[in-house]
Amino acid sequence: MTAQPSEVPALKAALLAAWARSETLFGLLTEGALMDRPIGLRHPFVFYLGHLPAFMWNQLGGLVGAERFQADFDQLFERGIDPLDEECAEAATITCWPAIEAIDAYRRRVQEWVLEESFDAVGAVDDVLAERWRIHHIALEHELMHHETLLYMLQELGLDRKVQGELPSAVIGAARAASEPIRIPGGRTVLGGDFDAQFGWDNEFPAQSVDVAAFTLDSLPVTVAEYAAYLAETGAARPHNWVEGPDGLCVRSMFALVPIEDVPGWPVQASHAEATAYAAWRGGRLPTEAELQHAAFGTPDGGMRAYPWGEQAPEGGVHGVFDFCQWSPGPVGAHPAGASAFGVQELVGNGWEWTSTPFRPLPGFVAYARTYAGYSADFFDDEHYVVFGGSWATDARLLRRTFRNWYQGHYPYVFSSFRVVTG
Repeated sequence: MTAQPSEVPALKAALLAAWARSETLFGLLTEGALMDRPIGLRHPFVFYLGHLPAFMWNQLGGLVGAERFQADFDQLFERGIDPLDEECAEAATITCWPAIEAIDAYRRRVQEWVLEESFDAVGAVDDVLAERWRIHHIALEHELMHHETLLYMLQELGLDRKVQGELPSAVIGAARAASEPIRIPGGRTVLGGDFDAQFGWDNEFPAQSVDVAAFTLDSLPVTVAEYAAYLAETGAARPHNWVEGPDGLCVRSMFALVPIEDVPGWPVQASHAEATAYAAWRGGRLPTEAELQHAAFGTPDGGMRAYPWGEQAPEGGVHGVFDFCQWSPGPVGAHPAGASAFGVQELVGNGWEWTSTPFRPLPGFVAYARTYAGYSADFFDDEHYVVFGGSWATDARLLRRTFRNWYQGHYPYVFSSFRVVTG
């Protein structure tokens, strides 16, 4: 299917909105904080200031063979890191970066080229990446995904190194509903989609039908209060973002250390290992990717919905906590309008849900984006696990049924959640 000119205005508007949000996020840093590196497994913020335009240029300009105007930046900011430990990260980063003014100038020039020249250039190319403007979608969604991962870093940053933005502050309090075990009948679900019908990343194709046996699933994610009870009984180590504050144990949120007793209803942010241990303590396990897919999008009559609640487009704050509707997760059970056909809530938003499924290719996988062949393939290593659904900082564009995301099992910075299968 060829690129359609009628899609261009919407894509340009989406790119402008993404760039505006990037500006907002970098604007949360105080003077000098761009050089900070709050997560040792990542480059400092300044790298990402250059990486977002460099990725866009390398994808779009690389596809059409455009003449480079700053090749050293194209290479320096080409790709981030995903090391196993901080020692490997230290070896993969540098300490001397270009001047901020030079990076900003580079960023503005790339954005101008993208808006004014890239669509004509891509439209003239006979290539799978030009069809349906796939290369523009790759560049756009890459920026949207980095919005969330930048916030992982911002949450780790000292409170004196950032300023609060304009979104609503953290919503505190107890869970708005009690979690209940829900029996999900067996059935067939579909992972992935039709390559010719939609945009998707390489790991989203081809569609695969999977039979899912009946199982019993918590209706809501595990909360801070439930996890605190588990820690009290077992003596297990507390999650990374539970820290000592001036008046006791707190949860680290974006702009505050919130006392544990104030947010008992938040989903707990834990690593895959911690979530697995909790599930075992409950006498259960983490769900598989296919089970969550079935619970989220399946229906009792064997059909599949576009979203858990139906066909209506996602609306943050109505169907769940996503799309930057606030600066934090919120108490679970507050958005029953987002429940699936089986009555399971929060399957989209409020925290990426850990699964027991290692991140692997769907049968027939092809790394179709030769400009970014390693996007998925570099992580088919059994060190990364599929996470499902989205967090408060996940853009609504990424909530499509086929989207697949993943993280290292020991990575504690994900805006995560999880629930338990008990039978």
